[in-house]
Amino acid sequence: MSIQRNRGVLITLFAIAGCLWFGLHAVEYVMARYAPLGDMVPMPEGYGLAALLQSVPTWASGAIGASVWLGLLGSVLLLLMDRAAVLVLSLAVITSLVAVVWSIMATIDGLSVLGGVNVVQFTGALTLVALGCWLYARLAKRTDAL
Repeated sequence: MSIQRNRGVLITLFAIAGCLWFGLHAVEYVMARYAPLGDMVPMPEGYGLAALLQSVPTWASGAIGASVWLGLLGSVLLLLMDRAAVLVLSLAVITSLVAVVWSIMATIDGLSVLGGVNVVQFTGALTLVALGCWLYARLAKRTDAL
């Protein structure tokens, strides 16, 4: 016989907020990487995530992509109340911190805005949302709510 747990309001709130945040960025990432999909929602030339990803080094682009996709996966796992959400979200935090390091390096070089996106604000926001979801998932796991 399986044990059923009641879903807490905060778990649902954090999971849905994470899914919406990272889901939006995942859709934007796919549209930035695949031109036929990007043409469906035209942006002014030189704006958006596509312009940002073309301007960054490969390792930073990989870190941004990994933080978005790992954050989305971790949020879905949190929504499903899976304990693996803690591990996946911790990886999202680590990869987003790598992206923050790049954004600070870019700002020092005078590239604080790329593609109409403030790189420190963008990567900082990715980090803060991933960190918030991870901290809550960790707390929920420790209190046996997850």
